[in-house]
Amino acid sequence: MKTYWFAFNEKSEIVVEKNAEDSYKIPFAETVPFAIKQETITLPELNGCPAKAVTVDGELPSTHEYSGLRDSYFKLPFEEYYAAGKASELVSFHTNTRFCARCGKEMVKKTDISRVCTGCGKEIWAPVQPAIIVLVSKGKDEVLLARAKNFKRPYYGLVAGFVETGESIEETVRREVMEETGLKIKNIRYWKSQPWPYPNSLMLGFFADYESGEIKIQEEELVDCRWFNRHAMPETPPSLSMAGMLIAEWLKDD
Repeated sequence: MKTYWFAFNEKSEIVVEKNAEDSYKIPFAETVPFAIKQETITLPELNGCPAKAVTVDGELPSTHEYSGLRDSYFKLPFEEYYAAGKASELVSFHTNTRFCARCGKEMVKKTDISRVCTGCGKEIWAPVQPAIIVLVSKGKDEVLLARAKNFKRPYYGLVAGFVETGESIEETVRREVMEETGLKIKNIRYWKSQPWPYPNSLMLGFFADYESGEIKIQEEELVDCRWFNRHAMPETPPSLSMAGMLIAEWLKDD
């Protein structure tokens, strides 16, 4: 039976197959069309067909090439890009989790989403780290946008950060906004979530309203942060990200 083969190299780049019309797809064949160097990982079915995640060993056929996972968003059908995120995380988990943190013995695959220690029997599962991202607005027409130091393009995005131990999601939202911008917020509203395999994150999207304070940026994290009017927006992240989706949703309410 034909299977989707989500294949990665040591740089976590994914294999895509180029069609005659210069479009791309995940390799779809009865057998994997290149050499692989580890056992396969079974993924949820895609379009009613089996799907596997593998690691490549050797050269690719001339009709195949590597793509960065983010870049594949602009090449692949969305459902294939979406499935590739889970595949990437599982390949990384099984490749990099080799030894037990408790006793140091070798860990082996137990299921497609877990590994078990050959010494003490400790079982662990593929990690997911929750993170928040929040669009803060002031009145109807102003939005808080920030440029992070790690942005590769001159985007203005949103305040984001990871949930810390012993912290509620709402506490994380308030803390991250205060730490990065010096502002207090109110009326926090959850919107929706997004798997974000860069790496192993679950992004939780929120809206919030400005309460008080003056902007004082966290210089270790940000290059700039300011209020923008909805009719004079800078370049913002593309729609593949939760930041892009939150901004687009806010702009719809004009």
